[in-house]
Amino acid sequence: MRTAVLLAIALLLVAPGAAAAGSPRPSHLQMVAHPDDDMLFMSPDVPLAIRSGARVTTVFLTAGESDVQLPADYAASRLAGARAAFAAMAGVADDWTRSALQLPGGRTAELHRLRQRPSVGLVFLGLPDDNDPRARHALSRLWRDPAHRVETVAATGSIVPVTTHDRRSVIDSLIRLREEFAPTLVRTQDPRPDPRHQQQWGSAHDHPDHLATARFTETALIGTDLPLLHYRDYNVADAPPNLPQRVVADKRAVFARYAEHDPLVSLDEPYDAWLAAMRLRRPWGSRWLTSGRHAHVRGRDLVVGDSVVDTPGFAPREGSASFADPATVVVQDRDSGAVWLKAGGRSWRSLGVPPPREPRVDLGPPSAVSVRGRVVVAVRDSGGGVSVRDTGAWCRLGGSDVGDEVSVLASGSGEIHVMAASRSGMLHWRLTESGCGVPVASSEHPVGAIATTSGYAAYRDSRGDLVVLAEYAGWGRVWTIDAEAISDPAMAPGPVLAARNADGLLQIFRPDGTTTLGPVEAQPALSPNGDQAAALTGDGLIRTFSVP
Repeated sequence: MRTAVLLAIALLLVAPGAAAAGSPRPSHLQMVAHPDDDMLFMSPDVPLAIRSGARVTTVFLTAGESDVQLPADYAASRLAGARAAFAAMAGVADDWTRSALQLPGGRTAELHRLRQRPSVGLVFLGLPDDNDPRARHALSRLWRDPAHRVETVAATGSIVPVTTHDRRSVIDSLIRLREEFAPTLVRTQDPRPDPRHQQQWGSAHDHPDHLATARFTETALIGTDLPLLHYRDYNVADAPPNLPQRVVADKRAVFARYAEHDPLVSLDEPYDAWLAAMRLRRPWGSRWLTSGRHAHVRGRDLVVGDSVVDTPGFAPREGSASFADPATVVVQDRDSGAVWLKAGGRSWRSLGVPPPREPRVDLGPPSAVSVRGRVVVAVRDSGGGVSVRDTGAWCRLGGSDVGDEVSVLASGSGEIHVMAASRSGMLHWRLTESGCGVPVASSEHPVGAIATTSGYAAYRDSRGDLVVLAEYAGWGRVWTIDAEAISDPAMAPGPVLAARNADGLLQIFRPDGTTTLGPVEAQPALSPNGDQAAALTGDGLIRTFSVP
């Protein structure tokens, strides 16, 4: 058991809106490829962090110069756009200090700090963009080939000299920056985009710089227990928009400040689709909390309650842990996606991978429920549909274009239902005694994971409203909440709902009223009886809130 892990994920019970004494000041570090990536794909999370008073630093690995005729001038314009956008996020003048930041091997990077908010910083490494013909595919080649070397691009007006990097020096530089800014939470891009989308990018299925940046970031965090959030990039356009209009308007206003300096971007297609969404690559789901304990993957460890649980034979995948009941946890293998189940003090049992087996496509995280002594598990399979396993082999229920998460519940009448969101709408099955299922008609259109509890289901729609469905109403709508939610909901009997709102605050919704708790960084979870809520907070801790 590693003390650092347990300190980082201590289960802290705090009163509504209260902060735990002695917690570290939130410090958020983004590592992204290009000067507009965080404002497109990590917003509203980044501006919410800035406005909360957290220390916020973004590292841009490339100069973003592309294949223009005057790369130094264009790189300078993009840096100016980033500065203008961050000043807008902070609500202060676009006035920055500049300094040279020393990196290993005598190299330097350029550090800009917002004069009126010096806790906001931008770091420019200046590595060549993938599309620069003078150093084609530079970042990807650095990642693949330890012997490859490239020169940085000096933006017009830069105060640091051109330097040379190889794979090791990039990793060492990112480690140095991690140590310099001491983050409590790190954000980066998608290291493994879903190959069902963005075919125009070939085998990468996204901008190659995004993938390389994510992989360099992961490597720079090896040996730490820092929470790392991966954000989907271009392929958010292949899913429904999921941000409330107020949030989209703010994103557009900030990006407009950037666009004033970058003649190659606009507020139209495809940027409008990116501005209307924010999605994590491996969201945590909402079923990782039970009474007094949580199950969560941090680094390469599975932590249940206050203990690191041994996982012999596999390494657990980020975001895949959930409870089927208070004594039973399911989790996925990091590499293969195979589902593993542990009930009480018994040994781990592998449930394998449902067909079809397409190794290029990650399975969605498992959802599970215990029913009369057996555990039913459902996942989004590598064919883009839904598969379920009861007491026998996996059964493919069907579907296509399903999002990462699938939900399974035992209804009030004892039936087992499986629900999932696809681009065309909600998919719903009722399981039969054979272990397979029959479709249940639905006209609902969730934009993310569907939360469930006995007899109820809830989802977020494209406006940020939370929609509650009930078994007693034939799985029709019984409640719509104007929540301005920026996360998918959690749900407990009552029904009680929890979600992160447009201001980054955890809110609890009951039929008799709404309670606002403290700021959180991701989708919350609720305990089975709804008396506790838990979520990642800006100081890097998982906090449990008492629900009044």
